[in-house]
Amino acid sequence: MEKFKMYFVKLILPIALTTLSLGSCIENQDLMTSNVRTGGILDASELVQFKPSAVNQDDSIYLSVYQGPPVVAVKVFKRYVHMADNSATPEMLLDNIVLNGANGTDTFYVTKIYSWDELKQGYSKLGNGIDDFPPDAASADVGDYFALKYVSVMDNGFESLNRSTTKILVANSYAGFYTSHITYFHPTLGGAYPDKPYINTYTQKQLITLSVTSCTTNFALWGSYGESMDITINPDNSVVFNIVGFDYIVNEGDPYNPAYHSYYDPTNSTIHLYYYWEGVGGYRVIWETLSPNI
Repeated sequence: MEKFKMYFVKLILPIALTTLSLGSCIENQDLMTSNVRTGGILDASELVQFKPSAVNQDDSIYLSVYQGPPVVAVKVFKRYVHMADNSATPEMLLDNIVLNGANGTDTFYVTKIYSWDELKQGYSKLGNGIDDFPPDAASADVGDYFALKYVSVMDNGFESLNRSTTKILVANSYAGFYTSHITYFHPTLGGAYPDKPYINTYTQKQLITLSVTSCTTNFALWGSYGESMDITINPDNSVVFNIVGFDYIVNEGDPYNPAYHSYYDPTNSTIHLYYYWEGVGGYRVIWETLSPNI
């Protein structure tokens, strides 16, 4: 019996020491619930495009604090990233959203809109410490952005950093939500060029700012696997594009009608795209019109 006790102690001691050593490496974020670690306690809008010249734009940030352990408040922290030198301002508290545990019985929804004055408050210089902070959105560089993060304050005082974040992007004049009208001609699957398309459909797309004259969006009818189209509008309103993540080489224009070329119509802010690629049986041709949702 004594011999068994001795072996038992020898076995338990290394396990206990290992447990203690592991415990010393645990940090606050490692003690979060599984929901917090996966962003389950709170979800926020990932992207808001701030268009200084737009009249009817939606700058709303939508928050969903899911039903679960009571959240007393959500702290919102901000920092500003200047893309020209990749500098960032110090992180500051932007907002303290009081819930008082309202998510304890059901998901709690919050909508927030932050003005430029609220976002810039506390900053006099950019992150590089040299340049003055933009006094308004119109003075900011396109492509710069505010990065927001969210910390849930629980009823026991514990603070949990959520994985959900928001980027408030200084957008160009072409960015925003569009209705896409796609006319798709296929050589073998049905229909006939130019009067009977294989697919004639409408879908919703968002153009996301890349630079002053460029945006990116889902390519044609795809996008679920990363297929995207980077669109650039030239000073003469002609349009060029680059396709990413698609298996074929996509060309601008229409192989059956040399008069069709992509262009931007400034009178109604509409983008007209013509493109095609070659596969088994012949050319696949798409005419796409992007009309802004106003």
